[in-house]
Amino acid sequence: MDRIYRKLEELGDARKSDQSKAVTGEELQRSGLKGISLRPYQLEGVDWLLQRWRYGHGCILGDEMGLGKTCQTVSLLTQLVGSNLVHGPILVVSPLSVIANWQDEFKRFSPNLQVISYIGGKDERQDIREDLRRDGNFNILLTTYEICLKDEVFLEKMQWSVLVVDEAHRLKNSNSLLYQTLRELKIAHRLLITGTPVQNNLSELYSSFFFVAPRVFRLSAVEAFMDEFEDISEEKVKKNLHNLLKPFLLRRTKNEVVLDLPKKTEVLLFHGLSAIQKKLYKAILMKDVGTFHQLQGSGPNRTSLMNVMMQLRKCVSHPYMFNGVEPEPFELGNHLIDASGKLHLLDQLLRFLWQHNHKVLLFSQMTYMLDILQDYLGYRGYTYERLDGSVRGEERFLAVRNFNKHDETFVFLLSTKAGGQGLNLVGADTVIFVDSDFNPQNDIQAAARLTDRTNQTCRSDSAGWERYS
Repeated sequence: MDRIYRKLEELGDARKSDQSKAVTGEELQRSGLKGISLRPYQLEGVDWLLQRWRYGHGCILGDEMGLGKTCQTVSLLTQLVGSNLVHGPILVVSPLSVIANWQDEFKRFSPNLQVISYIGGKDERQDIREDLRRDGNFNILLTTYEICLKDEVFLEKMQWSVLVVDEAHRLKNSNSLLYQTLRELKIAHRLLITGTPVQNNLSELYSSFFFVAPRVFRLSAVEAFMDEFEDISEEKVKKNLHNLLKPFLLRRTKNEVVLDLPKKTEVLLFHGLSAIQKKLYKAILMKDVGTFHQLQGSGPNRTSLMNVMMQLRKCVSHPYMFNGVEPEPFELGNHLIDASGKLHLLDQLLRFLWQHNHKVLLFSQMTYMLDILQDYLGYRGYTYERLDGSVRGEERFLAVRNFNKHDETFVFLLSTKAGGQGLNLVGADTVIFVDSDFNPQNDIQAAARLTDRTNQTCRSDSAGWERYS
């Protein structure tokens, strides 16, 4: 830790001698930024990012979701290129689900930048590589995590002036293949973007700092770092950690910088269980497989009660998640609602929200539950879009755009994992979690897809489920 503190003192001396003026909106416009007027906190963010570039170390932009991390990054890259501060190409890596959003923001806010989208199949990427060899005149290469792993050899041949990694909590494990691959690239400056810089523990945060500033944070010092800041409940330890992170991490929340934002209301709703749910719940607790076998017959897809917690979660959500429980013939009807106490409550809640012209994000952990909710929405005649792990690329972008632009689309069905990454669902004003993640950060990130707020967040959980009773 002594070495880290010594490096921090050197950085402090560099900041004191820095005579550069803060970047202005007019200066960004002269560099090529168009079609956007940055808010004061966003302009401060761009200036902070430029300072990190001048000081010669990478950083993490960790603003809360919805504060415009993408537009701040686009502004930074526009300034670096437009002012001739960098001359080599820039690599932007993001999940496939938000590639279209990056393309759109570069096109809208910095149309002078030459942006190449390095995505597609093997032959398509080969054509792009050949085009780049013939005419390498581009500013930014936009690609995905997966393609970085597939085409590592191609990317290693280039000298990148800046690397930007979106949804960078993917780099929390320094032993992961993606982390090691990106570390091997020849990069002058690294910028990580994430709304959740800390998800589980400080070792993950240290991995991020080692990635952006390896001359300050060596991987061999992670144990000393963990020992020193093990008990952050102490005020002195908390202050020391804050001072250590401040030069490398910029984290603002909506309540700090958007003072006119309406207050968020969070409501925890409890519900009972239907008769069939009570029967199955008891059978799961007693590990009474006979009850399920009576319903399911002798087919190959009979329920196993090995993972009791998962089976209880399924039972509490909807009994039709078990094969053989839904009555045949399979027809939509009130039985879909009456069979689940959770869906019965949700039905009343959505009716109220529909009558008062709200737009809703409806999250679930389980895609099978999303299937049931999709059947329910169709039965009630509610319009909806859906996004889960099976929806790819352009379809995701179109679903988000349709929901935001069309007032008549009432519900957006999302899996918490797929819907929690890089989506700006500004058309919604209400979030409902049908079930919750064991890692609360995943729910927080999903709820933050609501980047504008008249905002109410509801959770629908069972009084019979111990975690919420």
